[in-house]
Amino acid sequence: MYLTALHVVDPATGQEGVNAYYYEHRVTWDVPPPGIPDQDPGELVAHHLALPTGGNRVRAFLDVVAPDEATWTEIRQSFVTFVSATQLQPFPRKGIVGRCLFRIGLDFGLAAHWHREIAELYREVQAVRVGG
Repeated sequence: MYLTALHVVDPATGQEGVNAYYYEHRVTWDVPPPGIPDQDPGELVAHHLALPTGGNRVRAFLDVVAPDEATWTEIRQSFVTFVSATQLQPFPRKGIVGRCLFRIGLDFGLAAHWHREIAELYREVQAVRVGG
Protein backbone atom coordinates (compact mmCIF):
# COMPACT_ATOMS: atom_id res chain seq x y z
CA MET A 1 0.00 0.00 0.00
CA TYR A 2 0.96 3.57 -0.49
CA LEU A 3 -0.51 6.18 1.82
CA THR A 4 0.25 9.84 1.34
CA ALA A 5 -0.92 13.03 2.99
CA LEU A 6 -0.11 16.40 1.47
CA HIS A 7 -0.47 19.72 3.27
CA VAL A 8 -1.33 21.94 0.33
CA VAL A 9 -2.05 25.62 -0.22
CA ASP A 10 -3.97 27.18 -3.09
CA PRO A 11 -1.69 30.02 -4.25
CA ALA A 12 -4.63 32.00 -5.63
CA THR A 13 -6.70 32.03 -2.42
CA GLY A 14 -4.22 31.13 0.32
CA GLN A 15 -6.59 28.40 1.50
CA GLU A 16 -4.78 25.45 3.09
CA GLY A 17 -5.76 21.87 3.79
CA VAL A 18 -4.60 18.27 3.75
CA ASN A 19 -5.30 15.93 0.85
CA ALA A 20 -4.78 12.22 1.58
CA TYR A 21 -4.66 9.19 -0.73
CA TYR A 22 -4.67 5.40 -0.20
CA TYR A 23 -3.37 3.04 -2.91
CA GLU A 24 -3.03 -0.75 -2.90
CA HIS A 25 -0.58 -2.97 -4.79
CA ARG A 26 -1.93 -6.43 -3.98
CA VAL A 27 1.58 -7.83 -3.52
CA THR A 28 3.36 -9.08 -0.42
CA TRP A 29 6.94 -8.12 0.39
CA ASP A 30 9.54 -8.14 3.14
CA VAL A 31 11.23 -4.95 1.89
CA PRO A 32 9.44 -2.29 -0.18
CA PRO A 33 10.12 -3.04 -3.86
CA PRO A 34 11.92 -0.46 -6.00
CA GLY A 35 9.66 1.92 -7.89
CA ILE A 36 6.91 2.13 -5.28
CA PRO A 37 5.53 4.75 -5.04
CA ASP A 38 7.35 6.92 -7.59
CA GLN A 39 6.93 4.74 -10.69
CA ASP A 40 4.01 2.66 -9.40
CA PRO A 41 1.76 4.32 -6.81
CA GLY A 42 -0.71 1.42 -7.10
CA GLU A 43 -4.48 1.41 -7.52
CA LEU A 44 -6.33 4.27 -5.83
CA VAL A 45 -8.68 2.88 -3.17
CA ALA A 46 -9.70 5.98 -1.24
CA HIS A 47 -8.93 9.65 -0.88
CA HIS A 48 -9.91 12.71 1.11
CA LEU A 49 -9.59 16.11 -0.51
CA ALA A 50 -9.63 19.27 1.58
CA LEU A 51 -8.80 21.27 -1.57
CA PRO A 52 -9.43 20.47 -5.22
CA THR A 53 -6.37 18.98 -6.92
CA GLY A 54 -4.24 20.84 -9.43
CA GLY A 55 -2.22 24.00 -9.03
CA ASN A 56 -1.69 23.68 -5.29
CA ARG A 57 1.70 24.10 -3.65
CA VAL A 58 2.77 21.31 -1.30
CA ARG A 59 3.98 22.65 2.05
CA ALA A 60 4.51 19.26 3.70
CA PHE A 61 4.04 15.57 2.94
CA LEU A 62 4.12 12.17 4.57
CA ASP A 63 4.50 9.04 2.47
CA VAL A 64 4.02 5.54 3.89
CA VAL A 65 4.72 2.43 1.84
CA ALA A 66 3.85 -0.93 3.42
CA PRO A 67 2.49 -4.31 2.32
CA ASP A 68 -1.29 -4.24 1.82
CA GLU A 69 -1.72 -6.78 4.63
CA ALA A 70 0.26 -4.72 7.17
CA THR A 71 -1.71 -3.90 10.29
CA TRP A 72 -1.94 -0.35 11.56
CA THR A 73 -0.05 -1.50 14.67
CA GLU A 74 2.89 -2.59 12.49
CA ILE A 75 2.84 0.70 10.58
CA ARG A 76 2.54 2.80 13.75
CA GLN A 77 5.41 1.00 15.52
CA SER A 78 7.63 1.32 12.45
CA PHE A 79 6.69 5.00 12.09
CA VAL A 80 7.53 5.79 15.73
CA THR A 81 10.91 4.07 15.29
CA PHE A 82 11.54 6.01 12.06
CA VAL A 83 10.66 9.40 13.58
CA SER A 84 12.77 8.71 16.66
CA ALA A 85 15.78 7.60 14.60
CA THR A 86 15.63 10.56 12.20
CA GLN A 87 14.51 13.41 14.46
CA LEU A 88 17.88 15.18 14.25
CA GLN A 89 18.17 14.86 10.46
CA PRO A 90 17.27 17.71 8.12
CA PHE A 91 14.18 17.49 5.91
CA PRO A 92 13.34 15.71 3.71
CA ARG A 93 13.72 12.47 5.65
CA LYS A 94 13.51 8.98 4.20
CA GLY A 95 14.01 5.54 5.65
CA ILE A 96 12.93 1.93 5.84
CA VAL A 97 11.90 0.32 9.12
CA GLY A 98 10.88 -3.31 8.89
CA ARG A 99 8.55 -3.70 5.90
CA CYS A 100 7.69 0.01 5.76
CA LEU A 101 9.22 2.93 3.88
CA PHE A 102 8.62 6.48 5.14
CA ARG A 103 9.29 9.87 3.57
CA ILE A 104 8.63 13.20 5.22
CA GLY A 105 9.19 16.66 3.81
CA LEU A 106 8.16 20.14 4.78
CA ASP A 107 8.93 23.69 3.83
CA PHE A 108 11.06 25.93 6.02
CA GLY A 109 8.05 27.86 7.33
CA LEU A 110 6.75 24.73 9.06
CA ALA A 111 10.07 23.53 10.49
CA ALA A 112 9.61 25.09 13.93
CA HIS A 113 6.41 23.07 14.43
CA TRP A 114 7.44 19.88 12.64
CA HIS A 115 6.13 17.57 15.40
CA ARG A 116 2.63 19.02 15.10
CA GLU A 117 2.73 18.98 11.28
CA ILE A 118 3.84 15.35 11.10
CA ALA A 119 1.22 14.34 13.67
CA GLU A 120 -1.53 15.93 11.55
CA LEU A 121 -0.29 14.22 8.37
CA TYR A 122 -0.07 10.90 10.24
CA ARG A 123 -3.69 11.24 11.41
CA GLU A 124 -4.76 11.92 7.82
CA VAL A 125 -3.04 8.83 6.36
CA GLN A 126 -4.52 6.73 9.15
CA ALA A 127 -8.00 8.11 8.50
CA VAL A 128 -7.87 7.57 4.75
CA ARG A 129 -6.74 3.96 5.26
CA VAL A 130 -9.35 3.19 7.87
CA GLY A 131 -12.01 4.76 5.68
CA GLY A 132 -10.66 2.98 2.58
